[in-house]
Amino acid sequence: MAISTTPTGVPAPAAPSAGASPDTAPQPLTPDQLTSTSATITAPSAAEPVLSPPGTPQAVSAGSAAAAAWQSNKKVLALWTNNSDRNSFAFVEAIGWKRLATNSDSVHEALLMLATSGRLAGSVTYPEAGDGLIHEIYLW
Repeated sequence: MAISTTPTGVPAPAAPSAGASPDTAPQPLTPDQLTSTSATITAPSAAEPVLSPPGTPQAVSAGSAAAAAWQSNKKVLALWTNNSDRNSFAFVEAIGWKRLATNSDSVHEALLMLATSGRLAGSVTYPEAGDGLIHEIYLW
Protein backbone atom coordinates (compact mmCIF):
# COMPACT_ATOMS: atom_id res chain seq x y z
CA MET A 1 0.00 0.00 0.00
CA ALA A 2 1.47 3.36 -0.99
CA ILE A 3 1.63 6.25 1.48
CA SER A 4 -0.04 9.36 0.18
CA THR A 5 1.83 12.63 0.52
CA THR A 6 0.79 16.27 0.60
CA PRO A 7 2.04 18.67 -2.12
CA THR A 8 5.01 19.55 0.14
CA GLY A 9 6.10 15.91 0.33
CA VAL A 10 5.01 15.40 3.96
CA PRO A 11 3.07 12.17 4.52
CA ALA A 12 -0.67 12.81 4.90
CA PRO A 13 -2.24 11.79 8.20
CA ALA A 14 -3.99 8.45 8.06
CA ALA A 15 -7.78 8.52 8.21
CA PRO A 16 -9.24 6.85 11.30
CA SER A 17 -10.64 3.41 10.63
CA ALA A 18 -14.38 2.76 10.84
CA GLY A 19 -15.12 6.46 11.24
CA ALA A 20 -13.88 6.68 14.85
CA SER A 21 -11.22 9.14 15.93
CA PRO A 22 -8.38 7.57 17.95
CA ASP A 23 -8.94 10.23 20.61
CA THR A 24 -12.60 9.36 21.12
CA ALA A 25 -12.46 5.62 20.50
CA PRO A 26 -12.66 3.44 23.61
CA GLN A 27 -9.33 1.98 24.66
CA PRO A 28 -8.88 -1.42 26.33
CA LEU A 29 -8.19 -1.29 30.06
CA THR A 30 -4.83 -2.37 31.43
CA PRO A 31 -4.73 -5.08 34.14
CA ASP A 32 -3.97 -2.39 36.77
CA GLN A 33 -7.03 -0.38 35.71
CA LEU A 34 -9.21 -3.49 35.82
CA THR A 35 -8.00 -4.27 39.34
CA SER A 36 -8.63 -0.74 40.60
CA THR A 37 -12.13 -0.57 39.10
CA SER A 38 -13.20 -3.92 40.53
CA ALA A 39 -12.64 -2.85 44.16
CA THR A 40 -15.85 -2.92 46.17
CA ILE A 41 -16.76 0.23 48.03
CA THR A 42 -19.42 -0.02 50.67
CA ALA A 43 -21.17 3.08 51.94
CA PRO A 44 -21.97 3.43 55.62
CA SER A 45 -25.58 2.91 56.61
CA ALA A 46 -26.06 6.66 57.18
CA ALA A 47 -25.99 8.47 53.84
CA GLU A 48 -23.63 11.30 54.65
CA PRO A 49 -19.97 12.01 53.95
CA VAL A 50 -17.53 10.44 56.37
CA LEU A 51 -14.15 11.78 55.22
CA SER A 52 -12.73 15.28 55.28
CA PRO A 53 -11.29 16.81 52.12
CA PRO A 54 -7.52 16.37 51.69
CA GLY A 55 -5.41 18.93 53.53
CA THR A 56 -8.04 19.94 56.06
CA PRO A 57 -7.83 19.32 59.79
CA GLN A 58 -10.47 17.03 61.20
CA ALA A 59 -13.51 19.26 61.66
CA VAL A 60 -16.01 19.45 64.47
CA SER A 61 -18.43 16.54 64.36
CA ALA A 62 -22.06 17.19 63.51
CA GLY A 63 -23.17 16.06 66.96
CA SER A 64 -21.17 18.67 68.88
CA ALA A 65 -22.84 21.84 70.06
CA ALA A 66 -22.19 25.02 68.13
CA ALA A 67 -23.24 28.53 69.05
CA ALA A 68 -26.06 29.95 66.96
CA ALA A 69 -24.30 32.67 65.01
CA TRP A 70 -23.42 33.83 61.53
CA GLN A 71 -20.60 32.04 59.79
CA SER A 72 -18.91 34.77 57.76
CA ASN A 73 -16.36 34.48 54.96
CA LYS A 74 -16.04 30.71 55.23
CA LYS A 75 -14.58 28.69 52.39
CA VAL A 76 -16.51 25.79 50.92
CA LEU A 77 -13.75 23.22 50.52
CA ALA A 78 -15.79 20.31 49.17
CA LEU A 79 -19.27 19.25 48.15
CA TRP A 80 -20.85 15.82 48.46
CA THR A 81 -24.08 14.37 47.18
CA ASN A 82 -25.50 11.01 46.16
CA ASN A 83 -28.52 9.76 44.23
CA SER A 84 -30.96 10.29 47.11
CA ASP A 85 -33.44 13.14 47.00
CA ARG A 86 -32.28 16.34 48.72
CA ASN A 87 -29.10 14.82 50.12
CA SER A 88 -26.18 17.23 49.66
CA PHE A 89 -23.49 18.40 52.03
CA ALA A 90 -20.90 21.18 51.93
CA PHE A 91 -17.60 20.96 53.80
CA VAL A 92 -17.20 24.41 55.35
CA GLU A 93 -13.76 25.50 56.49
CA ALA A 94 -13.26 25.12 60.29
CA ILE A 95 -16.88 23.88 60.64
CA GLY A 96 -17.06 20.53 58.87
CA TRP A 97 -19.80 18.87 56.84
CA LYS A 98 -23.05 20.83 56.80
CA ARG A 99 -26.18 19.49 55.15
CA LEU A 100 -28.10 21.75 52.78
CA ALA A 101 -31.78 22.42 53.55
CA THR A 102 -34.21 19.70 52.57
CA ASN A 103 -37.55 21.53 52.63
CA SER A 104 -38.08 21.50 48.82
CA ASP A 105 -36.35 20.42 45.63
CA SER A 106 -36.06 23.96 44.31
CA VAL A 107 -34.57 25.32 47.55
CA HIS A 108 -32.16 22.40 47.73
CA GLU A 109 -30.99 22.87 44.13
CA ALA A 110 -30.60 26.63 44.59
CA LEU A 111 -28.49 26.13 47.73
CA LEU A 112 -26.38 23.52 45.96
CA MET A 113 -25.73 25.95 43.10
CA LEU A 114 -24.84 28.73 45.56
CA ALA A 115 -22.50 26.41 47.48
CA THR A 116 -20.86 25.41 44.18
CA SER A 117 -20.44 29.07 43.26
CA GLY A 118 -19.03 29.73 46.72
CA ARG A 119 -16.52 26.94 46.25
CA LEU A 120 -15.39 28.53 43.00
CA ALA A 121 -15.58 32.17 44.16
CA GLY A 122 -13.85 31.78 47.47
CA SER A 123 -16.17 32.30 50.43
CA VAL A 124 -19.74 32.22 51.66
CA THR A 125 -21.66 33.61 54.64
CA TYR A 126 -24.59 31.80 56.22
CA PRO A 127 -26.51 31.83 59.52
CA GLU A 128 -26.34 28.79 61.79
CA ALA A 129 -29.78 27.18 62.03
CA GLY A 130 -31.08 25.32 65.05
CA ASP A 131 -31.49 22.12 63.04
CA GLY A 132 -27.85 22.15 61.82
CA LEU A 133 -28.82 22.61 58.16
CA ILE A 134 -27.82 25.46 55.86
CA HIS A 135 -31.03 27.30 54.89
CA GLU A 136 -29.45 30.48 53.48
CA ILE A 137 -26.21 31.27 51.67
CA TYR A 138 -24.92 34.76 51.00
CA LEU A 139 -22.33 35.01 48.27
CA TRP A 140 -20.62 38.06 46.80
